[in-house]
Amino acid sequence: MNWWFVAAAGFTALVMLTHLVLGGREIARPLLAAERLDEVPRYTSYFCWHLVSIMQFGTALAFWVAAVKPVRDYLALFATGSVVLSMTWSLVMIAIFKLRVWHFPQWLLYVPPSVCGVVGLLA
Repeated sequence: MNWWFVAAAGFTALVMLTHLVLGGREIARPLLAAERLDEVPRYTSYFCWHLVSIMQFGTALAFWVAAVKPVRDYLALFATGSVVLSMTWSLVMIAIFKLRVWHFPQWLLYVPPSVCGVVGLLA
């Protein structure tokens, strides 16, 4: 059992729950209520919001399977790459669009599973 991957799975599940609960209230509901947005961009954005939820679930599951089945190192590599790239993209968007780092904190949520994933791969 790789306890680093167990921790990464737990952190990623917490990211998913944060995304669903807080994101649902602060992002998804206002997005759907934005009647000034045309139907296609509004529902496409909502669809993409749910794709992130699905990706986070799949990443948490991949970390968990990699933790309990050590022969599944490629799953751990995929999951670690997913959380590291999610964190990196968040920081890149902050830089590109000159956003306030604490108003766009998604990157911070991905730090713990990224660290656990990298350490787990090196262990």
